[in-house]
Amino acid sequence: MKISLSDDRVRYIFDKMGPRYDNIRDLWYSWLFSRIHFFIAKEVLCHWDAKPRRVLDAGCGTGLQSFLYAASGAEVHGVDISAGLIAIAENKIEDPPDVANLFESHFPFVNTYNQRIGSLCRAWFANAIPRLPTFSLQSLLDLKFSDGDFDHVNCCGSVLSFIQDHEMAIAEISRVLKPGGTFLLEVDARYNLDLFWGLLDSMIGGKLGFEMSVKEALHPILIPWSDAACVEYPLGEVDDPVYMPIKLYTRSGLARDLARADLVVDRWKSIHSVTNLFPSTVLDSNKPSRFVEKAFTFLSAIEEYVPFNLPGCSLVAIGRKRS
Repeated sequence: MKISLSDDRVRYIFDKMGPRYDNIRDLWYSWLFSRIHFFIAKEVLCHWDAKPRRVLDAGCGTGLQSFLYAASGAEVHGVDISAGLIAIAENKIEDPPDVANLFESHFPFVNTYNQRIGSLCRAWFANAIPRLPTFSLQSLLDLKFSDGDFDHVNCCGSVLSFIQDHEMAIAEISRVLKPGGTFLLEVDARYNLDLFWGLLDSMIGGKLGFEMSVKEALHPILIPWSDAACVEYPLGEVDDPVYMPIKLYTRSGLARDLARADLVVDRWKSIHSVTNLFPSTVLDSNKPSRFVEKAFTFLSAIEEYVPFNLPGCSLVAIGRKRS
């Protein structure tokens, strides 16, 4: 089964979604971005000294992570293929968001993470002079920067999951990263409970909103275990979804592809492991039921404090380029 991941299609979808991109009202993306921003603050920014750094936010979207990195005093350049998303990011420059409130909170756990991120930034960068990021329209397959131009590359929001030739994008990320420079990447993971939920949904008439045939649901299960799988995934409300072509990665496969570009993973994190006891299509709703919200709060607390990384729907790789 071959699914197109063309730049034109992805660009069109994100241009269309742009006006509501930052309006995160569902449990799924509120938890995803809260965790990503916390990992950036704790696992990356708190390991930096006062040395000035240049950061590339590859696939910056509306600049959520760009402004977080910029708060540390880093010189941040955000790039994206969507003109609509870049326009929203540039509009934020006039009134930069607070790092402790990068997107509006609709759930208590978002407030908790905002407080933690704010506390970390105040403790580690009390004397830092925040800088405004810059944004430009670029493809990760052809970055307009010199070799070794950046100290750190951030690539979150499933950016690599939307690129057909992800190995070329990884090679470009490595090219513009200095030897010894660091990176944080987040991608959609192949092995998670949505494999089960999608297969179940194909047998009960699509009641969970995955809208897959049995053959499509079996595809990511039956292909070679370390390969990436491509699927069509419905985003948004069940009655009005936007179908996105996404690539699902395995830890071993992603580590192999990164190593080919001299990128070494030092730490792995996962997101939406225990919380995936609910199907992602149920959590990706702007109007979660009271029961779902309370159950999610309980499951997210378990996920946060599990002392090891369970397989989740998102895979976070934190590492460096070989010197």
